[in-house]
Amino acid sequence: MKRVIVAGKFNVDIFYYLNSIEINSNNLAESSIVELGGKASNVAVALRKLGVDVVITGCVGNDFFGKFIKEKLEKFDVDTSHLKSCDGGSGRTAIIVTKDGQNTMFNYPGVNEKFSPEMIDWTLVEEGDALFIQFGIPADTIFELSSMAKRAGMMVYVDPSYPSEIPWDAFYYFDYMSPNEREIFQITGKKDIGKAVKHLLKKGVESVIVKMGEKGSKIFLEKKTIDIPAFETNVVDTTGAGDSFNAAFIYGRLRGMDDEESAKLASIAASITVSRRGTTSSFPSLDEIRSEAEKRDLKIRL
Repeated sequence: MKRVIVAGKFNVDIFYYLNSIEINSNNLAESSIVELGGKASNVAVALRKLGVDVVITGCVGNDFFGKFIKEKLEKFDVDTSHLKSCDGGSGRTAIIVTKDGQNTMFNYPGVNEKFSPEMIDWTLVEEGDALFIQFGIPADTIFELSSMAKRAGMMVYVDPSYPSEIPWDAFYYFDYMSPNEREIFQITGKKDIGKAVKHLLKKGVESVIVKMGEKGSKIFLEKKTIDIPAFETNVVDTTGAGDSFNAAFIYGRLRGMDDEESAKLASIAASITVSRRGTTSSFPSLDEIRSEAEKRDLKIRL
């Protein structure tokens, strides 16, 4: 079985579902749920639901939330033997979801910011086929992990979900970088997608996948662009759609699919995710993706 190393933020997500939000007002939620969260947690669980072997590395606090995160991950059969317990509070995110399924987040990074290269057991790079890593942990940790993974022959997939001062030298080690439209402008300082993508490719990124929500996604290579449509669905909660996309794309590449087929698979997974509430609870199984692909008459090798 292929194995993916997942590094990044491990949080608790607290959801509030409201009709609308009014500033300077006491907003009453119709319902609320507490779930495992953080992009690293989400991608790890989404990969496990697709049958991929996953080992995580990162930090949780020595508090109630840290115990909650670790226990939830283990329930999904994620290998937590490299998850460190650090002094301080675990990461937490409050997520406001309105009736049209759109979300606004309030993040407390907590001990995710303490995850230093010295905490990593480097035997990890001998065990993995791919590395998923996100921004939001220290820049030197991202640099060291991605460079070591690349040298070990692993596929390196990066989601720049969080503003971070990453040295441009690190981008040379990224096989795939998957920002949304807002993130790619933040990273590059450009205001045009074409120019922003060109900037990342010049810095050494092999492929840039821009996630554009209901407009689908685009894969940019040095000499080719691939348009991937979004699949129409009843949007309930957009939280976790990008994480579901990332996991399914990685799964496709590990199964030997090309970029286009992997991205179509990822779009199906994301369409299922946004039709449900929550994060980890909304991620689809391989059987659910297969069923959806058959309904849409999509030729994907699953």
